[in-house]
Amino acid sequence: MARLRYFDKAKPVLRYSNWITAALVTLFATYLHLLFFLNAGGLWRDEVDLVHLSLLPSLSDVWQNLPHDSCPILMHLVVRAWSAVGFGNTDASLRVLGLYVGLFLLLAFWLASWMMRNGAPLLAVTIAGLNVTIVYAGDSLRGYGLGSALAVLTLAVIWRLSRRPSLAVFSFAVVLAVLSVQSLYQNAFLLFAACCGGFVLCAVERRWRDTLPIFAVGAAAAVSLLPYIPLIAGAHWYVIYKVGYGFSYGWKQLSEATGSPLTILTWVWVALWIGAIAAAIFVLFWRRDRFPDRVRGLILFAGTSLLLAAAGYALFLKLAQLPTHQWHYVPLMVFSAVCLDAIFFTAWRWARPAVMILAALTISAAVVFDLPAVKCRQTNVDLIAAQLSSEVAPNDYVIVYPFYCGTTFNRYYKGAASWTTLPPLEDYTLQRYDLLKAKMQRKDPIAPVIDRITSTLQSGNRVWLVGDMPFSERPLREILPAPNNPWGWSDPPYSFHWGAQVTQFLSAHCQRSAVAIAPSTNCVNEFENLPVVVVTGWKP
Repeated sequence: MARLRYFDKAKPVLRYSNWITAALVTLFATYLHLLFFLNAGGLWRDEVDLVHLSLLPSLSDVWQNLPHDSCPILMHLVVRAWSAVGFGNTDASLRVLGLYVGLFLLLAFWLASWMMRNGAPLLAVTIAGLNVTIVYAGDSLRGYGLGSALAVLTLAVIWRLSRRPSLAVFSFAVVLAVLSVQSLYQNAFLLFAACCGGFVLCAVERRWRDTLPIFAVGAAAAVSLLPYIPLIAGAHWYVIYKVGYGFSYGWKQLSEATGSPLTILTWVWVALWIGAIAAAIFVLFWRRDRFPDRVRGLILFAGTSLLLAAAGYALFLKLAQLPTHQWHYVPLMVFSAVCLDAIFFTAWRWARPAVMILAALTISAAVVFDLPAVKCRQTNVDLIAAQLSSEVAPNDYVIVYPFYCGTTFNRYYKGAASWTTLPPLEDYTLQRYDLLKAKMQRKDPIAPVIDRITSTLQSGNRVWLVGDMPFSERPLREILPAPNNPWGWSDPPYSFHWGAQVTQFLSAHCQRSAVAIAPSTNCVNEFENLPVVVVTGWKP
């Protein structure tokens, strides 16, 4: 493929400083990944769910249980292969795998930038490589790091395919596209955006035959997703997840993701998105004569992909009707960063010094804000489970709240005392929302827990409460089996009721309670920084 010569007129010092700065930013980003690796600690529940699902006895078991996770099978196969070749499934070994995935994402920025414009990805590694949300989501044992890396590589290869189609490039694009959608369901919308970018480019240049390979790439990826349809359609418990998606709440989560760790970075992203669209319109419609065809083609491709990726991702979230968190926006952010990098460095010569200044300011902010943020442990449940394993007596009773923390506790707890969640579930290997749904349809699913608490305290043994259990002084009114309540299938109100039911019972019948383990004052993932309270004595 011909090289992009248009901006080679820039001064050599400026060109080389761009590469040097990008390399330095990448090295600092690598340091952030290493800090996360050294401080992440145990696996939290989403990671435990993926790991345990990956290591089920057979691939058939993995496939049949995929609906209990939120991503397709590729990352499960990677974890399974990692463990099978001798690395094992210890926390330390799996954290090494996560580190490799995070570094692969940085490599993907460089490969994509080289394939698209033969340059260094200075803007991409600055706004995405130094983003805390992308660091911890990319290195976690989930599909976000691998899926984001494959999404940007697919984008770059589709650009190559749209410029000069060949059998080798087409084959590579098909492989990457299939792997991309097999790592994250939402990557199907990013792939669609990239294919549309290639199609629009070929259509504008009236190369209609060249649109066929691009269409074939998208079709191959779509066909690879067809086997998931019966699996997802049969997952009747998804009704618990579907709480609806509001764009105002989505913007709040996206702004927190882009503004991690510094809020002002959200507005940097917004300015870049708006500036990229303005630059694309300027180059494509107002000053066409100033830019070579290849430059206009890349801007058209990246601009189309950027717009449709944002629209398609929003459509995916709206159709899914699922609640979102910061890490759910990582694939869109990574994909957008590569598109922004291509547009700005192709359209404007002044982008080089401007982004160098941005990189210097971002690294300065990262030294102050990123370093503490990436040193967060992902859970304290592993520490709690280890301490309780040595302290509980065989006839004690442990209650873990909320129920979904039972997956993490199950991985690490080795004590002699029996334990349960609210409500009790038959399996804690995976996040079994199907079992929760069945319990929600019962009238009093925690009655066995109340009975066990009573017998434990009456016999002089202890009850351990793991988690921030709610307490309400108001008398609890009886709730009906789901979905015959105002909140329908939404599980948090049921969980709150069960927790308050236990704490009210203990308040009336226990003699003493004390905090055994306080929530960590160090940086710990807010979703799994649990306290432990020990309860003793019985009063009628």
